[in-house]
Amino acid sequence: MEFAAFCALYQHRYREYAHSRLSDARQADTAVRLAFAELADQWDQALRSPHTNAYAWRLLNRHIRAGAAEEERDGREDVESRAEHQDRSFLPDHADEARILHQDLGMPLPEASEMMGHTTPRPR
Repeated sequence: MEFAAFCALYQHRYREYAHSRLSDARQADTAVRLAFAELADQWDQALRSPHTNAYAWRLLNRHIRAGAAEEERDGREDVESRAEHQDRSFLPDHADEARILHQDLGMPLPEASEMMGHTTPRPR
């Protein structure tokens, strides 16, 4: 029940984020689907972690990075996208992710922070 609620709450935003990071829509959808499948298998562990959202966010980004690597191998990444990524490379990952969520996708910073798990962990 909790996992289904988590998916319902974040699936749309995860998909938007993945689409902003990957040029291939199917690859982005696959990254989100694989992240949720992995999270389902590790749900108990995610719940025991200091912040479930941070745990899930790391899984999502790992699958997005795998999709990006596949795009590069397949030669589908365009020159403009590659140059844009290189221009932001000085930002730490979490800052770049927050920038994408806030500036590119229009998400309020508190919502973006919560989704990424950058909030106060719940007590154990």
